[in-house]
Amino acid sequence: MHFYMLCSRIGKEHERRQKIMAYQKINRRRKYRRKKSYPLATVFFTILFCVGLSLGLAALWQNHDKNLTASSEIKSSAEEQSSSSQQQSEAESSLADSSSSADAENEVPAEYEYSLPVPESQRVTSSYFDDALFVGDSITAGIQSYALMKNASVVAFTGINTDTIMTREVIRNDAGELETMPQAISRCQNVKKVYVMLGANGVAWIGKESFVKNYGVFLDTIRQQHPDADIYVQSILPVTASKEQSDPRFANSKIREYNAALQDMAQEKKYYYLNVAEAFADENGCLPEEASPTDGMHFGPKYYEVWFEYLKNHVANPDSISDNDTSGADVSFSAA
Repeated sequence: MHFYMLCSRIGKEHERRQKIMAYQKINRRRKYRRKKSYPLATVFFTILFCVGLSLGLAALWQNHDKNLTASSEIKSSAEEQSSSSQQQSEAESSLADSSSSADAENEVPAEYEYSLPVPESQRVTSSYFDDALFVGDSITAGIQSYALMKNASVVAFTGINTDTIMTREVIRNDAGELETMPQAISRCQNVKKVYVMLGANGVAWIGKESFVKNYGVFLDTIRQQHPDADIYVQSILPVTASKEQSDPRFANSKIREYNAALQDMAQEKKYYYLNVAEAFADENGCLPEEASPTDGMHFGPKYYEVWFEYLKNHVANPDSISDNDTSGADVSFSAA
C-alpha cells in the first residue's frame, strides 16, 4: 500500500514535471519567435521609414526646385519690369528733352506791340547801321550831302513823294541809266534794316488817305525785296513856327494828323513806327528856329546828329544787336 502510494506520487511528480517541461518548451518557442520577429519588424519599419524619408526628401527637393524656379521667374520678371520701367523712363526723359529742345527751337517770341512807337532801348553805336538802308526825300538825301553815316546805304531823291515814288525814274545806276527807287532798292545787298522817311513835301498837297495808301504799297514792295530786314516807318518831322505861319499847308497840327495815320498803317501792316518828331519838336511841337533858319524844314549836321542819336536809342529788335554794335567806335556828325 505504501509502495503503491509512493509509485503513484512518483508518477504524479513525473507527470507534473513533464507538464512543466512542456510548458517551458512552449515558452522557449514563444520567446524564440518573439526574438526572431523583432529583427524583421525592425527591418520592416526601418525600410518603411527610409522609404518615407526618401519620399519626403524628394517632395521637399521638388518643392525647393519649384520655389527656386518661381523665385527666378519672379526675379526675372521684376528685372524685366525694372528694365522696362527704366527704358520707359529714359524714353520719357528723352522725349521730354526732345520736346523741351523742340519747344526751345520753336518758341515764339512775345508779340511786338506795333500799335505803339518803338520805345527807348539799349544804345547802339554807328556800326549797327553797317547793314542799314535809308530811304526818303530831300531830308534823307542830306545824309549823303553832308557825308554822314558813310557806312550805311542811302536811296533818296529831293522832291520825291508817295504819289511818284513807285514810277518816277530818279536814281542813276552804275551804268548811268535812270531807274525808280524800288528798282534801286532791289539792287541793295545784305540789307537788315530799312529806315523810310517820306512826306516832307507831299504833306502840303497830297490827301491823307492817298498818302497813307501809297506809302503802304511802297513799304510792301520793300518787304518783298528784303523779307529779312527790319523796316522802320519814321514820322514826318515838324517845321518851324515861322514856316507854318507863312504856309499853313505845312501846319504842325496837320503833320501830326498824318503821323497818326502813318502809325495806324504801320500797326496794321506790322512795321516799326519811329516817332522821330519828338526828338526835333520844342515845347510847342515845332522845329526850333535855329535848326532851320532858311526854309523852316531842312537842317544842318547838328540836327542830323540829333536824328541818328534818336535812332541809336530806339531799336525795335534786340536780336539784331551784336556786341560790336554796343561797344564799337562811334561817329560825331557835328565834326563831319
